[in-house]
Amino acid sequence: MKEYTHVCIDKNNLGLDVLRADIAANGIQTAEQRGFQLAPGSVRLEHHLHVFLWDDSTTGIKGRMGIESAGNCFLVRIRWNHLTESGAFLSGTLGGDNGHVGPPKGKSTNGAWAFKGSIPANNCYVEGFHSAATNGFETWRSGKGWSGLG
Repeated sequence: MKEYTHVCIDKNNLGLDVLRADIAANGIQTAEQRGFQLAPGSVRLEHHLHVFLWDDSTTGIKGRMGIESAGNCFLVRIRWNHLTESGAFLSGTLGGDNGHVGPPKGKSTNGAWAFKGSIPANNCYVEGFHSAATNGFETWRSGKGWSGLG
């Protein structure tokens, strides 16, 4: 089971604990679902429709750590068998977020991926909220979510 990471940044100063509890309850939602208005350029790139994730490649870890180093954030780890990477010939549910060349699509060249839609709370491990002692951890870790239903 491949694991992806989302960096949650507290851009509105709600408090990290408030955001952790929200994601644990509601999953990771798109900007559109949350009612956030993005800049026209971001809308053109369809950023309001996607959730952005990092893979565990060297470039993905380096990119993720660059965001983390700014602080005021936490990680959400996602294990969900519905996430499949697009390649040169096959389309998956994840498109490469390869900079400002258009909406996410194709293979990622930098370890950054975009999922069109939200990520269910059932598949999110929120650092600072969940732990290995949380009921359902082993089923989450196996890719079946906290409920064991996938």
